[in-house]
Amino acid sequence: MITCEETATLLSAEMDVPISTTKRMLLRMHLIICKQCYAIARQMKSLRKIFLGLEKASLQDEILMPVESKKRILQALYEQ
Repeated sequence: MITCEETATLLSAEMDVPISTTKRMLLRMHLIICKQCYAIARQMKSLRKIFLGLEKASLQDEILMPVESKKRILQALYEQ
């Protein structure tokens, strides 16, 4: 069995490159048993879908950040 930390590493790796069948099976077994890791895996997959959608949208249309958001970010960076 793999740990939650190893599961997080495999989840991340799986999104970028194919992982071995053995690692994929260990990952799936852990996700069946661990509700917390299962929830994290679902969140990661949802975020990936969102980011891929933004990437596609940015290729089609320019996405502009609201001026107020830019000001808040700059202020937060300045305060650090």
